[in-house]
Amino acid sequence: MKLSVILPCFNGADTIAAQLEALANQQWSQPWEVIVSNNGSTDNSMEIVEQYQDRLPNLRIVNAYTPPGPRRGVAHSYKVGIKAATGDAFVFCEADDEVAPGWLTAMGEALKKHDFVAGAIDNQKLNEPWLIASGPHIQAKGLVKNPHPPYKLYAFGCNVGMKRSLYEALGEFDESCLTGWDMDYCSRVQLAGTEIHFEPKAVVHYRQRHKFPDLYRQGRSWGANTMILLKKYSEPMTSFKLLKHLVRAFLGSLQHLLSIFQVHSKAGFAGWVWGCGWHLGILQGSVKYLIRNDSGIKPVLAQVEAAKKQISV
Repeated sequence: MKLSVILPCFNGADTIAAQLEALANQQWSQPWEVIVSNNGSTDNSMEIVEQYQDRLPNLRIVNAYTPPGPRRGVAHSYKVGIKAATGDAFVFCEADDEVAPGWLTAMGEALKKHDFVAGAIDNQKLNEPWLIASGPHIQAKGLVKNPHPPYKLYAFGCNVGMKRSLYEALGEFDESCLTGWDMDYCSRVQLAGTEIHFEPKAVVHYRQRHKFPDLYRQGRSWGANTMILLKKYSEPMTSFKLLKHLVRAFLGSLQHLLSIFQVHSKAGFAGWVWGCGWHLGILQGSVKYLIRNDSGIKPVLAQVEAAKKQISV
């Protein structure tokens, strides 16, 4: 089974060499390739990639950005990389992380048996102690269940793999989900009847945001995109349910703001800053996406049913 490693990049000059070095030390008993999906980088990250042409098998750079249009998100970069891929299965990693030794072999062996695979995420190697202590380490020992509809397990896109046949049956990633595209796709995978296999041997060392403004922006983005998914996978809300949701979100934000008086460390402040972004994102996303709740889950279910028929063929 040929594997295609898809690596999106936007201005990753500070970190991509470590990822490429880690990939150069990977092994797989069958053919594999590395496709770097360049999303309009303006630094010298692509020059760094070119330095690995002799060390990585079938290394290619594909263009995921067409000027002068707007630069699209990471889901678009993965989609462009997949279109250029020739493998029987795709495995994803990112320019600011680092795959651990044995990652590719573990992903490949798991994909021989399963259609969709998620690896473990380690927060220890690439982060300072205060960052490690600042928040929960999701996907370290297993997958997490989404607390919102459709209440499915999810995995982060920086360490997943899938067979080409599954991707072709389910269709492309939904770019309208922005940073929640991976959670959305995991939901679609499971609604179509395919389980997500967690592979603990396929480890990616994850690099957390280390600046407070970046932590805040990440939290806000994730919070807002949670509301996109809530809209997509729920029936349209009544006015009463929407009001109840908004009141709950506001009270949650207020409670979090007041928790600043319980913060006594740099790690605690980092978690508080991220949480501020998350709660504000929930509020902004609720106003932006839920008030005009005119779609709901029906289009998703129709898409999933069509995919089920193709998967069963």
